[in-house]
Amino acid sequence: MTLRNLHNNTKAGIALLMTMMVLSVVLAVTLAIVELSLKQLALSVDSRDSEIAFHAANAGLECARYTRRAASTTIEKSSGAVSMKCFGTTGNMTRVAAAAINVATTSNGAIGDIYRYRRSVSWGGNRCSEIELITMVVSTTSPSNLIMTPLSGESLFPGYASAQKSCAPGGVCTIASVAGYNSLCSGTTSDSVLKRQVLLEF
Repeated sequence: MTLRNLHNNTKAGIALLMTMMVLSVVLAVTLAIVELSLKQLALSVDSRDSEIAFHAANAGLECARYTRRAASTTIEKSSGAVSMKCFGTTGNMTRVAAAAINVATTSNGAIGDIYRYRRSVSWGGNRCSEIELITMVVSTTSPSNLIMTPLSGESLFPGYASAQKSCAPGGVCTIASVAGYNSLCSGTTSDSVLKRQVLLEF
């Protein structure tokens, strides 16, 4: 091999090495940009889904308030099915036993009733609102407040600040709890589904 050929081979080797280094840097920068873009996309999707779940909860709360006003007599006397007309659908709220809640009526002699209703509604293509209403109706002749306390180790509602709910004689007290999801009600147990919950006392 001549000196000239050796010189040309050295130049070609350096050029190849420089090309590989430049390509490596470009590839690394490209991969970093792609990774950053994917993270931003995931954050955007999570933010969107969180907003959908929150609005589903908020809309469900407005539905609960409307139903509470529209069917107040039925709810306060538990005299029949409670019709709920929201999200373009009509259906009945299901009355569930208040046995899931421990009512302290024996210790203080309070006179009253507790009525508990639930309904889940899928709407808007990818939204679910799980609505729960608890109404305490206390007799005007009750000698003391009607107190609602949860069973041992439970809470009245997830996120409910107080350990119990008290309602004065002659009073009608209501708690509405609504969970909103970014999916239909049939798919709320999926790991990818977000849940937001709102509570209101009135």
